[in-house]
Amino acid sequence: MSNVLGYDHNQYIKDEILTPLGLTNTFSSVHEINLVDLMSGYYVGYENDFKALDQGYVATAQDVGDFIFALNKGTFFDEQEQALYASLYKYEHTGWVLGYSSIARYYKDIDTVVVQFINTNGDDTVMLTEIIYNRIIDILTAQQ
Repeated sequence: MSNVLGYDHNQYIKDEILTPLGLTNTFSSVHEINLVDLMSGYYVGYENDFKALDQGYVATAQDVGDFIFALNKGTFFDEQEQALYASLYKYEHTGWVLGYSSIARYYKDIDTVVVQFINTNGDDTVMLTEIIYNRIIDILTAQQ
């Protein structure tokens, strides 16, 4: 993408997506932040903290929630772009990188994005994360 743009694609993402949405706590690398501010990442059998690994974008739960909300509400794309994007992608994020797991989903019936970030401790964490996340959704839905 950088070759097509003629400049760094991370700058394009910042200029065209992050800044317009006010996502000031989203970064393309852990090298752009103070590591003291980043939650630690662990994995069973490894003594090292994985937070210094550059595994891609880093964001606060608030920024992730705001991004997912904007995608679902159509506040970022025009109508044609929104239709195209919705046909290609489900408006949520789930992810796992060494030491971390995350889930962020929009729930239309309660007009809410629920974001869960955790530091992992092994393979079973992904399954437990989904169970705990679903319990949170059940509680929020029952309150409506």
